[in-house]
Amino acid sequence: MAENINDEYLKKAAKKANIDINELKKAAQSGSVDDFINKNLSDSASKKLKSVLSNKDAAQKLLSTPEAKELLEKLMKGQ
Repeated sequence: MAENINDEYLKKAAKKANIDINELKKAAQSGSVDDFINKNLSDSASKKLKSVLSNKDAAQKLLSTPEAKELLEKLMKGQ
């Protein structure tokens, strides 16, 4: 049941951000996440995300959240 809730959360977040979660997975698997980010986020959102990801401490803090861990796990498993 928790997985269904998480899937729904991801779907809602992707819909709100107008992002196709399957396309994000493909970009992650092919190593073209930067291109995906540039195409799918506004310039300001893209800059903010890249800034956080380029700062080791900020990225580590972001990636240590339960939601980020779960998303990464799903992306790595190819679900």
